[in-house]
Amino acid sequence: MISSYSSCCTKRGDSSDSSSDFPEIDFILPGQCVSSLRYGAVSEDEWGRYVLLKGVAPDNSLSSPYEQTLSAFERIERELEAAGMTFSNVVRTWIYADKILDWYADFNKARNAFFTSRGVYDRYVPASTGIGWTNALGVKLVLGAFAVSSKSPGSVEFEALPSPLQCPALEYGSSFSRAAEVRTPGWKRVIVSGTASIKPNSHEVAHIGDIDAQIECTMNAVDAIYRSRGMSLKDVSGALIYLKEERYRENWERWLDAYSEYPRAHSRAIVADICRDEWLFEIESDALKWN
Repeated sequence: MISSYSSCCTKRGDSSDSSSDFPEIDFILPGQCVSSLRYGAVSEDEWGRYVLLKGVAPDNSLSSPYEQTLSAFERIERELEAAGMTFSNVVRTWIYADKILDWYADFNKARNAFFTSRGVYDRYVPASTGIGWTNALGVKLVLGAFAVSSKSPGSVEFEALPSPLQCPALEYGSSFSRAAEVRTPGWKRVIVSGTASIKPNSHEVAHIGDIDAQIECTMNAVDAIYRSRGMSLKDVSGALIYLKEERYRENWERWLDAYSEYPRAHSRAIVADICRDEWLFEIESDALKWN
């Protein structure tokens, strides 16, 4: 059985009670909810346990952006420990940073330091999204995470996936995988990181100033990841679209009209700051297929 995060028994922390602190994620949490955490929920099915966290904030809003980033990741660790997991169980993260363009380099340095200290680069680098989002807490960022663990050896497996059309983000110093696949005997799920328009085998922005071309380039890259795993855009079970400006919503709607097989009911578009000035469009999504 699949249950949505919104229907799970959750107990949000007193520091994350404002809905403006974290966009609602249309992310399906597998199985039945079994318990709540301060920042999320724990669910189970016959193959594994799953944790979804959101709105995880740093301890001290007065510390430096670097220190706040480390603090927020450490708080994720504490939440996972309460669920019997460690950071090695994290499949994907969400980063919503206030004025992200002003300190994205510092964020990357802090994330790299945390990942290095936890041995992340020695095993699996999570998929991720990094977006500019102003919160009501006065902190530099809030985080989210999805983690999994097996009930028996091999019953839940996950691995990073490359993008057939985009170079690894690690090549230009950004610590996330383009996508991830989670597999059980009953289902598999492909989770695509926040994806935008970049040139092939490069980290340079493609189609600067052309929103329609950026949408087409981005969606082709997402579709290529799904097709590499025997899926396509029509299998999308949830997606969140980030638009640099509200006026680009009509461009996205035109793309949806042209691609009739895309499950538009599972997608939602919001206006947010994307981590490069030239990017006008970004999407994160996942697709689910039953075995």
